[in-house]
Amino acid sequence: MNEKDKKLLLELICNEQIHMIIKDNTKYESERYKKLEELKIKIKDMELIK
Repeated sequence: MNEKDKKLLLELICNEQIHMIIKDNTKYESERYKKLEELKIKIKDMELIK
């Protein structure tokens, strides 16, 4: 995964989370929101291909 792919993927996840919260502000506690947070951390920790 290159830097652009990584950034785009993180943006998509963040946008999904934002839309979840806009619809229902209690979604912070949902399993889906928590899983998306875990994914963001994994993606941030991923090594880049050069």
